[in-house]
Amino acid sequence: MKEFKNSFKIIRLAALAIGIVFFNSCDLELQEDYDFDDSATVFPEFPPFEVSLYQFMTEQADFVLMVEAIDRAGLQNAFNEGADDKTVLMLRQEAMEEFLEDQGVTTVAEVPVETLRNLLNYHIITTRFTQNDLNSQEDVQFQTRIEGPNGRINVWKWRRFMEIRINQNGSPDLPGTAKGANVFLHNYQFTNGVGHQMNGYVQWAPF
Repeated sequence: MKEFKNSFKIIRLAALAIGIVFFNSCDLELQEDYDFDDSATVFPEFPPFEVSLYQFMTEQADFVLMVEAIDRAGLQNAFNEGADDKTVLMLRQEAMEEFLEDQGVTTVAEVPVETLRNLLNYHIITTRFTQNDLNSQEDVQFQTRIEGPNGRINVWKWRRFMEIRINQNGSPDLPGTAKGANVFLHNYQFTNGVGHQMNGYVQWAPF
């Protein structure tokens, strides 16, 4: 038994020595380290729809309440006309229902017209952008159709999922009255601007 153990030790030592010689004889270079460059990430964008933002929403069940608000506020032209130079946060049914609940009402008809105009104008950003136009982990402040400080809106793209976040906590100069939400569906392009669909509404100051 002792001789067997000695022989086994010799075999192990020999195998180890061969491995060391083989490893040292290899002329392979270490693989270089590469940093992930998220600025190179390009998102496939929907082919442009040959209709305006307003026309698209009137044909979709997800925007019945927003279209009703636009009609009541008399802002059809803002969503139906103009150049391809703006970004609209399109309020889906869930977002409008949240807004109505926060207003303490159940229907669009119960909301004062001026409040609806402020809500809708705040969701029209006067700069055009898709996901691909934003750097990740970078706060960017834009202006909406509401003039002055209360018309500011903060946009931020998360590196992990490249999701656009609006007025998120911790944004620069964000007041306590602000409300944030994440974009639900990105990069809808129309004849008069880009649309991002929202399941929640956003604000800088009360409407």
